[in-house]
Order: sequence, then C-alpha cells, then structure tokens
Amino acid sequence: MSIAVGLVGAGGVGETHAENLVGSERAALEAVCDLDGETARAVAEAADARAYTDAAELFADADLDAVYIATPPRTHAALVREATARGLAVFCEKPLAASVEDGREIVRAVDEAGVPFMTGFCLRFAEPCLRLRDLVAGGALGEPVTLFSARSGSGVPSAGNWRVDPEQACGVTVESASHNLDLLRWLGGAVAGAGGATANVSHPEIDGFDDNVVATLSFESGAVGCVRNSWTSPVETLRHGVIGTEGAAVLEGDGWWRHDRLTYRTDGDRHATTVAFDDGTATDTGYRGETRAFLDAVAADADPPVDARDGLRALELSHQILSG
Repeated sequence: MSIAVGLVGAGGVGETHAENLVGSERAALEAVCDLDGETARAVAEAADARAYTDAAELFADADLDAVYIATPPRTHAALVREATARGLAVFCEKPLAASVEDGREIVRAVDEAGVPFMTGFCLRFAEPCLRLRDLVAGGALGEPVTLFSARSGSGVPSAGNWRVDPEQACGVTVESASHNLDLLRWLGGAVAGAGGATANVSHPEIDGFDDNVVATLSFESGAVGCVRNSWTSPVETLRHGVIGTEGAAVLEGDGWWRHDRLTYRTDGDRHATTVAFDDGTATDTGYRGETRAFLDAVAADADPPVDARDGLRALELSHQILSG
C-alpha cells in the first residue's frame, strides 16, 4: 500500500518530514504547501510533488490519504478541521496548538472524524530515549520517585521566524517544553498537575512570550518531576533522568540536540553502567521512527502511539505552568 501524503508547512521541520517521507517505501509525497512559494517549490521538486501556496487549494486538488501539518501552532486547529472533514489521517507537529481551547477543538474534530491522528513528539522514537524508557518500564529502577528533563541552548529565533512574530508566537513553555512534558509523562505516567515560573529576556516587547521556564510536576503515582528549558543559554545542555525506588538512570548529551550517553545503576549493581551512543544514534532525534509509526497506523487504520490527547495533555500542562 502506497500512502498518498500532503505536507502543509515546508520550512524547518517540514522539510525534515518531507525527506523522511520520500525515503519511505510506504509513502508517496504528492503535494507540498508553504506560504513561501520558493520554499514550497524547492521541497516539492525534491519529492517530485506538486507545489501550493494555499492549503485550501491543496486539500481541494490533491488526492490524499494523509497530511502532515508543520505550520505554526496557531494555525493547527483550522488545518486539522479541514483535513479531518475530508477523512484524511493527520500527523500534526507539536505543540498541538497554542491555546487549550484550540487543542480541545482538535480533539473533538479527530473524534468526530474517526481518523488516525498523531502528535509529533519525536523523542519517544529516539533510540537513547527508548533505552531509558525500557529501564523504567521494565522495572529495573523500581517505582519512579523523581523525574527530570532539562534542555538549554542559544535558540532565540531570529527576526522573520514565526516564533517571534507577535501574531504567531507562543513561547518556550508551549512550543519547546512540550517535548520535556511529554517525555516525562511517557516515562512516569499521568501527571496530576504542574506549576512553575517563566522569564522573557530576549523579546520583552512581545506580550505573552517567554524564553526560559522552570517547572515542577506532580504525578498521579505520587512521583514528582522537574522541567527546565531555555532558549537563551550560551552553554548547551541536555539531561533527562529518573530516580526510582531501586535505582536511577540519567541520559545526557554534549549539546542540546544530542543524547550521548545513558548512565544507570540499580540496587543490585556494584557500579554504574554507562552506555555511549555513536554519533548517528546520538543525533537521531526520532523523526524517522515517528514517520514509520504514523504510516504503520495509517496503513492499519489504527490509533498511532502518540495521539491528539497526548498533545492536549502537554498543552494543558504548559498553560498550568504559565498560570503559575
């Protein structure tokens, strides 16, 4: 089965998705849309696809089975409504939306249409994160007590990027920290609530924008968690970990896009074990794996492993943090 796919949003991560779709034997990238015609044409030509600058024209013209949405989050709800109304399976980049209201609207649209829908939390498909998850899910660490996820780097977007467009911006807590929040939910289970504090040191002129966040989580199991994310650090860091009743594990990287090593020790170990990942594994952030998972779900008309409700829960937690 060849799955006919359209892509809306061809800049940045959209281009990455296009490359993975072209490299898949299960998919045919038929149509690419971007407001920037030159960007749309460049990505479309590489995929031997048709280029569009209007998503409505793509939906009306292209014969598709599924669509990837990789546009700014404030545009997601309208695009998901259009796609699901046409019976298309949807892959939607994180965050699910900018507002909780839009996120809930997306969940309603997906439920009404009954189509496969996947939220793009790629870390669930990165090999180092899967290794950490295996330690937790397999019980090697006992019951999680404390979980943490921290990522920092010089990531304040430049002028012209949607992230600093006052009409589109949603800040680090909604946009980037959604990865941290989903990762900890995946590792530790349901989160009962969240709180925290944010700062805006780079764009004080943008209302509601934040570029630094420190947050705490309360899990339904009784475990506690911590999230830290910064777009303004000249020192890059990446660290995820779990401290359990019978051991601990820490996944670290030497850059905020790398997972270089996993160190763990259980109560039965004399010494800690460190697994070093080669460069390819360390820098693979899971995009290819999530593409395989989505296409498998579409082919089987099944629920993908990360659904709209996962996206909504991360969004709800982001807004709980923003509310203090």
